[in-house]
Amino acid sequence: MVKRTDSTSAWFIYDNKRNTYNLAGTLLEPNTSDADETNSTGIDFLSSGIKMRNTFGGMNASGGTYIFMAFAETDFKHSNGR
Repeated sequence: MVKRTDSTSAWFIYDNKRNTYNLAGTLLEPNTSDADETNSTGIDFLSSGIKMRNTFGGMNASGGTYIFMAFAETDFKHSNGR
């Protein structure tokens, strides 16, 4: 779930049920009444997080300020990450 906070933007939600492989391009915009939206500039789900595959203003603009929330399917209890 991602939202730009320093300008007007929608909320964008990607999940691994609508997107079973990368490039994840199907998303929800919960602040609209639209159905699922499909785009070609989505994200990749990685074992350690996500990778943005675009630079549009709503999700990944240079100098933009964003709030996001992400949940792991499984934890990395034995990972070396800090």
